[in-house]
Amino acid sequence: MDDVLRESRDGTVATLQLHRPEAINALDAALTAALLSSLPRLDRDPEVRAIVLTGAGRGFCAGADVRALAEAAGGASTPAVNRQRMRAASMALAMAIVDVETPLVAAVRGPCAGAGFALALACDLVIAGEGATFTVAFVRRGLVPDYGTTYLLPRLVGLRAAKELCLLGETVAAADAQRLGLVTRVVPDDEVDAEAAALAARLAAGPTQALALTKRLLTGSFEVDHATAVDREFTAQALAFAGEDAAEG
Repeated sequence: MDDVLRESRDGTVATLQLHRPEAINALDAALTAALLSSLPRLDRDPEVRAIVLTGAGRGFCAGADVRALAEAAGGASTPAVNRQRMRAASMALAMAIVDVETPLVAAVRGPCAGAGFALALACDLVIAGEGATFTVAFVRRGLVPDYGTTYLLPRLVGLRAAKELCLLGETVAAADAQRLGLVTRVVPDDEVDAEAAALAARLAAGPTQALALTKRLLTGSFEVDHATAVDREFTAQALAFAGEDAAEG
């Protein structure tokens, strides 16, 4: 695997570590490509039942490395083509992480901003260190939130809070992020990895199919009416009853 993304295994838990510590793990073309390759592969692996996403060094992810992404697309004939290539890769990653059916746990220390903020939003559970900070950040550069931020954020914190975070671009401390619903648990910085690993192990020990179906139902719940949601629940329940996990339970 490319050195910008390091993979490790502990039983049925896989850990993906963003590894560009010199850039606070900002997403460049190589890291984006590595994530696009690794996330679907791990999701298809029957030996992987939970995934932890974390960052090397002092931060989780500072966002997209716009300069590096532009340079990687620099073989194109015009700036418009460069932007289109950057857009295609960024959109693919935004969709890929949401499409993962395996439980995803983000382990966040230090800065989590921009595209990194969006990656954390897309994870199912987020463990944050007491020193972690969360920033939508785009407005500070005169840009618009992307990587799925405008879709995921209001669904997690509500429209009013989402507007405040996006329009003001203020940095939110871990404790405040937890109160908003961005973070599952806040622990001392030196306990983040252990807490995330323990939570991932608990998920990995759970009913794989039921967890995947539940994720799918919850993710799609905002797009359908109540009757459709109930119908989907019972369809999924029939699949769960027919599965090995239900028989074992």
